[in-house]
Amino acid sequence: MKKFIIVTIAIVSMNMFGCCGKEETKVSEENRVSPEKKQTESGPREELGFIKNEQGFIVHMKDIKVLLKHLSSSIHQQDWEAIKKDTKKLKNASPVAFTEANKKDLPKEFVNLDVKFHMSALELISACQEKNKDKVTAAFFKVVNSCDECHAKFNPKEESTSWFQ
Repeated sequence: MKKFIIVTIAIVSMNMFGCCGKEETKVSEENRVSPEKKQTESGPREELGFIKNEQGFIVHMKDIKVLLKHLSSSIHQQDWEAIKKDTKKLKNASPVAFTEANKKDLPKEFVNLDVKFHMSALELISACQEKNKDKVTAAFFKVVNSCDECHAKFNPKEESTSWFQ
């Protein structure tokens, strides 16, 4: 319990103090196509032109955010049945699919971060089956960190999952 509170406070502090005073800049780099995988490689914070339906994508991302909030609460309360349902939904969420684009046309790093998100979600599911709160909390934060990593790269306006604030 204390570890969960300490970790939560640390993350809130990093979010509050880590981004204050930073000027947001947009860096736009030309996409390069990787010959071996025929996927584009993106530069930092590129425009999200690869998303076919931006409104739909945003709705799905907000759904994941709400799901993570609920999951955080369920973990705190050790509501294993709610955790089981939420992790199943999380496993089925796919930022790559939400773009409505062909996977080979997406930036390679975006696809890699999607894989990292799914691997973290699978680790969370495994930890939930053990009903070990410490393992579940650690795995949950791996999922959150995978979200933060993607946001830092592809969403300059929201570099972290600020839903803790």
